[in-house]
Amino acid sequence: MTARHKQTGQALVESVIGLTYVTVPLLLLLPFMAKLTGVQHRVEQASHYTAWERTVWKESAPSRLPNRSDLYLAKKTEIDLAKQIPWRLYQQDGIKLSSTNKQAWDWSKQVHPMLKHQVKQDDAQQVAIKSHSETPQNSNELDRVTQSNRGQKLPGNVGSAVEKAVGLLSYTGFNLETDQFYRTKVNHQMENFYLAPFDKLDLKVQGSSALLASGWNAAGPHHVKNRVERLVLTKTMDMGLIQAAQKALAIIPFGKELSPSKLKFGYVEPNILPQNRLCTYGTANCGG
Repeated sequence: MTARHKQTGQALVESVIGLTYVTVPLLLLLPFMAKLTGVQHRVEQASHYTAWERTVWKESAPSRLPNRSDLYLAKKTEIDLAKQIPWRLYQQDGIKLSSTNKQAWDWSKQVHPMLKHQVKQDDAQQVAIKSHSETPQNSNELDRVTQSNRGQKLPGNVGSAVEKAVGLLSYTGFNLETDQFYRTKVNHQMENFYLAPFDKLDLKVQGSSALLASGWNAAGPHHVKNRVERLVLTKTMDMGLIQAAQKALAIIPFGKELSPSKLKFGYVEPNILPQNRLCTYGTANCGG
């Protein structure tokens, strides 16, 4: 028997081995890798979302906030922000976003198909993001989300110099929050793929972001007044003794303009508008 006849079928055997142990597993794994890419994309979006939300929603009340019932303070805790992540980024297409959700969240029903995969052999698709507990709590928005969103001081020498400059203003009573540099992280533990050796990967997907939020956010005109008037140096003269002197001087005919009702030391009027801007739009001489 010649050497050529001895090698008959070798290519077929190599093809079968290659298809069995390389090509077929890769074809089975490709959809799972596509789902991982989708999860990674949404995790990055979630980290950016939680960072940007700090430009609107504050973690704590700002300084010199008046004790009034007509003030609105945009305030959300870290947990409240994290609970919004599934609603805004992981749910199915075509569902209207809302700041107040009337129904309970459900990881098994409301998750986008991109985040579901067959993680067990001969089983239906399920959420590819692993639960934190042995028994998944599908009604808990945080059951599969790990998130951190912490404000800290500005990094670097420049940030330290700016912080010290802003700190000098505190001697006037004007305080700005200096822990507004937010670093956010969102991560998920992925369910393992059922096919060996991918059934022991224990993949973890993480997204991170950083943002410097403004330290100047006022909760209405009364809060603006409380803060800004601390920068007016003449505010230190707004006291009973000086007001009594003003009243005494106002008795003099040419001293009426010195009365406390007319000469107001450190006076601040937020949102003051010209008279022609106070009319009712649509009426005569006002857009009508």
